[in-house]
Formats: sequence, C-alpha cells, structure tokens
Amino acid sequence: MTHRFLNNLFVIIIIICSTSLYSLSMLGSGTKIIELLGVGIIIVLLVLHIVYADHANIRHNFSWLILCIFLSLITSMFMARFSRDQGFAETLYAQRAIYYYLLYFLLHQLKIKPEDLERIFIAFGLLNVFLYFVQFFLFPRVIFDVFMLSDRGTIRIYMNGMDYLAISYFMSIQAFLRTNKIRYLLFTLLFFSIFILLGGRQTMAIMALTLVLFIIFSKKVKSRLFIGFLLAVCVFLVLLMFQGIFDALIKQSARDRSLGSEYIRFISARHFLTDFFRTPFAYITGNGMFSNSSNYGREIKRLMTQGYFLGDIGIIGNYAIYGAFFVIGVIGICIKSLIIRIENNHIYIRYMFIAITLSLITGGGFVNSDFICATMCLLYLIDISHFTINKKSETATIIKN
Repeated sequence: MTHRFLNNLFVIIIIICSTSLYSLSMLGSGTKIIELLGVGIIIVLLVLHIVYADHANIRHNFSWLILCIFLSLITSMFMARFSRDQGFAETLYAQRAIYYYLLYFLLHQLKIKPEDLERIFIAFGLLNVFLYFVQFFLFPRVIFDVFMLSDRGTIRIYMNGMDYLAISYFMSIQAFLRTNKIRYLLFTLLFFSIFILLGGRQTMAIMALTLVLFIIFSKKVKSRLFIGFLLAVCVFLVLLMFQGIFDALIKQSARDRSLGSEYIRFISARHFLTDFFRTPFAYITGNGMFSNSSNYGREIKRLMTQGYFLGDIGIIGNYAIYGAFFVIGVIGICIKSLIIRIENNHIYIRYMFIAITLSLITGGGFVNSDFICATMCLLYLIDISHFTINKKSETATIIKN
C-alpha cells in the first residue's frame, strides 16, 4: 500500500465520518460516535505528522482565520458555563463539529495531490446524487435520519455531504466551458437537478447566478452565443420537467412576501440578536454551543417548536452561538478565498466561495462537520494553487532577467 494511497484513504474516511455515515437511521445515536471518530483520526494523524514527519510545508494562508474560529470556541464555552449553566464537558462535546477545522492543517501535513482530492470530490458528489435518489423514491420510508418533508411540489431531503455535490457542480461547469463536451453539461444538469428537487429557492437562485457569472467571466468560452443557446434549451427542458416544483415555489414566495416583517426568518433573527443574549459580553463571546441534555439545549428546542431555527438565519445564528471571533474567521475566509490568486484550472473554487458567501445570510454551514470538512479541502487546494502560481511567476521572472 503506497504512502499516497494511504493518505487519500485517510481523507476519504474522515469525509465519511464528517457526514456521520450520512446519518443512516439504522445507526441511531451511533452516528455521533462516527463524527467523533473523524475528529480523533484528524488529531492522531496531525500529532504524528507534527512529531515525526517532514516539516517543509507551503504557506498556510488561512491559519490565523481558523485560529480565530478556535478562539471563539474557548470564549463561547466560558459564556455557556457562566451564563447558561452548561458544563464545560457538555460544551466540548456539543461543539465537536468545529474540531474538523483541524483538517486544514492535516491536509498540509499529508500533502494530498490536488488531482486526487478533485477525484474524491467527484466521487462523493455522485454518491450524494445516488443516495438522494434512493431516499427520494423510498420516501416516506426513512433510510437516512435527516430533515425531510413533502413540500413545494417535491420531497425535500437535506442529505449530509451535499457540499461535495455543489463542488462537483462547479467542476462540471468549468469542464464544460473549457471543452464544450456534452457529457460535462449532462453532469452539470444532473447535479443541478438535486438542487431543484431540494426545493430551496435561495440555493437554486445562487447556483443559477454563479452559472451565469461563470459563463460571463470564463476566458475559455469560445462561443458565448452557442453556450447561451444550449443553456436556454436546457433551462426550458428543466422548467418543463419540474414544472410542479416551480409552481409551488412561486406560490410559497408570494406567501412569504405578503408576510413582510412578520416572515418567520425575520422574527427569528430579531430574537437571536436581542432577547436571546443574557449579558452584553455575549455579543463578543457568543452564547456557546448548546447540549441537548442541558437546560440551555431545552431552551433551544422550545424555540424550535416556535419556528425559530438557528440554521435558517445563517451567519446570524452562528454569531449568536460562537460570537464575534467566529464571524471574523468566517467572513475572512470568504473574502480571502475570493481575492487570493489561484490557477485557472482551480477557478471553480472561486465560484464555490461566491455561492458560499451569497448564502451566508440563510445558510449556517460553517458549524456543520460535513461542510467544514469540504471547505478545509478547498482552502488547502487554494494554498497549493497559490503556491504554484507564485512559483511559476518567480521562474518566469528569473528566465526573463
């Protein structure tokens, strides 16, 4: 077994653990143990490599931002103890997903090849499509213990690991625009069909917008007129195939607009920014991650029965739990990923982060282990790409001189 294969296998296992083995219902509470197992693997491998491995590494461009996030764990943990009377041990366990940020440092130690990581992305993207369709056609039988309901003319299934689906979507767009090969367009449509079935208005709008931006700014597009015509045909076919879903989405949007400031997400955001805070210091430290077994956790459950979901208010919900340092880290990661120089063959990463940035208001992925795991892989690729492009520039300058 080669060193390269072994390192790739470790990454695959960690990704699977980050999804809690896709929350298979037959595992019950065992999915939490699987999530913790992934953290354990990261820590053990990281310690071993720091002690015994070669320390020659490329620059870690996102280290201080990730350290900001870890600082938020400490400050919010103390606030949970003294403001919410939740024990340190309970909080340490409750915030287990955040420990997956350590994967960023481990990837630099493992020195995973970018092409290997991209193959892993595609494999998990296709696996997610397969698992989604399995649950979709077996519904109401529950295979995966995730949030799902029949609504908006579809069956909405919030599968774990869907971030690899999104990455694969952007990789397929880039491959199609670069080569004009129909098979890549079919992959793009396949991945986008899951976003339609999911019935998320913001998700569909963001994915469609980034697709348009991809076409406008792509330097590899030889005929924008042809690409535009082809996409228009695809859009028409998609609308025809999923007409019922789009009709339901339009009606839902009209109902939400009619509520105005009484829309539940506005009310929820207002509550978590005002009444939820018991002390002014919490506006800096955050209130801490809640444990389901504590009084604090029971308070969150009560709020959820009223329709107040932290996950529905994105970065605001993250701020209420982890505080200002966490928000600084998250926004810093988004900004830096959009402005740092990378190679053209990795430009899909930039569009992935455009989508992530646009979804910050309604998506709270930065606190979910599967999202964190995927994001750390992308940050590692950015570092590799940035290092490579700088190396090429230096070489060209030397040759020129």
